[in-house]
Amino acid sequence: MFTLEMKELTMLDITDTTLAMTPAWQEHLSPGDIVSFEFPLAEADPTERPKPRPCLVLEIEDLAGERFALIAYGTTSPRKSNWGYEVHALHEEDYLSSGLDRPTRFIGRRRLMVSLDSPGFVISSNTGAPVLGRLSGGPAERLLAVRARIQAERDIAAERRADRRRRREPRFTVERRRPKRLVQRARGAA
Repeated sequence: MFTLEMKELTMLDITDTTLAMTPAWQEHLSPGDIVSFEFPLAEADPTERPKPRPCLVLEIEDLAGERFALIAYGTTSPRKSNWGYEVHALHEEDYLSSGLDRPTRFIGRRRLMVSLDSPGFVISSNTGAPVLGRLSGGPAERLLAVRARIQAERDIAAERRADRRRRREPRFTVERRRPKRLVQRARGAA
């Protein structure tokens, strides 16, 4: 496991500690929590480890008995190159209360489903958890809208897949029969 630098101490001093900010974080992680994760980037050098960055937990899912988190990429860059389903913590009261040290945008279009056992989570030496804080106020309300939109898209995609399967399935069975050939016996053969 990796540890964060001492600058994290100042971030945690101004946030309330929740159950998700304890060594038992995997049991208590929920949508709206902000975690430190080594988010892989397509444009990064594949030989280097991704840098830890704040990521927003969008969903928690249980799949085959294992817990997974759907996380959104976090950036402090004000550029418009990354956008879509954004949740902003731009005002000082929003990002400080969320455990962040500067304005941050979470890009819901850049999301990743990861196991809670993933080595990409960066565990804090102070709390024993990768959780930096939790959204509140306006950003938390925006998160609800983003989650609803993502779920609506999942539902639409599932319905399209079901429609395609139904169209591929034959509606009736065709049985092909060959007429039987009569074999005539020669007369007089015993």
